[in-house]
Amino acid sequence: MSALLFKDSEFDPSKKAGKVLDYVLDDTSEEVTKEKEDASLVTEELQHSPVAETMSSREKSRVLFITRDISVLRENSPSQLHFKNIKDAFAEIHVIVLASVYEAKEGIIRLDSNVWIYATSMKHFWMQPFGAGTIARTQLLFGEGFRADIVVALDPFESGVAGLWIARKYDREFQVHVLEDFLTPEFKRKELHNNWRVKMALYVLKRAQSVRTSTVSLKEKMQKLLKHITDLNLLPHSYDIRSLTQFAKTTPQEDMFPQFSFVVLFVGSLEYESTLFRAIDAARSILFSKSIGLVVVGEGPAKKEFQKRAEILGVQEQIIFKNDLSLLNSYMRSADILLCTDSTEASDEIVVKAAVLGLPILAAQTPLRTDLFEDGTDAFLCPKEDTVCFSQKLVKFLNTNSFRVEFAQNAMDIVTARLSEDPEVYVQAYKNSIEGVFEHIA
Repeated sequence: MSALLFKDSEFDPSKKAGKVLDYVLDDTSEEVTKEKEDASLVTEELQHSPVAETMSSREKSRVLFITRDISVLRENSPSQLHFKNIKDAFAEIHVIVLASVYEAKEGIIRLDSNVWIYATSMKHFWMQPFGAGTIARTQLLFGEGFRADIVVALDPFESGVAGLWIARKYDREFQVHVLEDFLTPEFKRKELHNNWRVKMALYVLKRAQSVRTSTVSLKEKMQKLLKHITDLNLLPHSYDIRSLTQFAKTTPQEDMFPQFSFVVLFVGSLEYESTLFRAIDAARSILFSKSIGLVVVGEGPAKKEFQKRAEILGVQEQIIFKNDLSLLNSYMRSADILLCTDSTEASDEIVVKAAVLGLPILAAQTPLRTDLFEDGTDAFLCPKEDTVCFSQKLVKFLNTNSFRVEFAQNAMDIVTARLSEDPEVYVQAYKNSIEGVFEHIA
């Protein structure tokens, strides 16, 4: 195989992106590019602890995660807290975050004693796997060997390509997570470069042996598409039902928004792909009443755009933005309804949390939500792009208190009965799922 040498001066990125992707995703291309040398910034603890030690001599593995989720870089975001919560399951956790120069700066976050987050910041999406390769080599490669035992890509796109290249380069086990259905027409329309991301996913998954999916339907689709995979399973889900139930029982309900008599709550990361715009449009008709408010809990680069949209619609006085996720349980206990127009895995967790805390739900349909709730009995569910449906059912909730009382109790009963779990059990299940990558080895 010939090496793929990449220099900024040799390419016009805007014109050459397609040709470069065609080349790097071809069977005959080199898996990892030769990048410029950078000084290693990894702490002395990493350098002094043994690297060449085999997995069998340790109880816990060292894992490198690669993700496109830039909310991992934000303090106390749900994505960041996930890695903090699983820190005891692994000897070391390294997380490479693939970001654009417009989203984040390069740098390192020491999240905990054994958890490091590295941001790579590239101008174009197709360059991000190369940036991940640079971090892997400069931060995780020492004279004794490569730091991680397992490489896990948290999506099959840019993260998948980066993870596959790194795992092959350093002869490590590789696992890829599929959390959204990339084979639908809606996915291709969702973002500008998603046609390329479909190519990336197929390139990665055809070469992967260990795959995890977030839903049963995705697992079944992957089974039909990728018959060669020897290790295909569902990821465990964590909803921390026990602590939420305890919070609801022991914490008095307080009115955190006394200026409103009816509060609609939206929770989500305010990225550019967030569907908060749909939530605002759906709530617009009722927000002209000064007694009704929309509380948005979340932070992200698109926050100013959403604030501007509220101004354009003339409802900026009725929309409050909050970014303190530590108060989320209290916000839910104080609100009258959860409006969830997002359909991501993270938003599924928000819906479950709301159900446990007794907050009535109006949400976009997802496999999990349609499995748990019956529309019109336990919650109101709408097709994810149907703004009219959200608007009409929001008015029904506003005008019919009996709906809110009945739905809240029904949803709480369903979730606590079907999803009850122990956080420690989830962490162990997650560890077993990641380390299941070794099971397909002959």
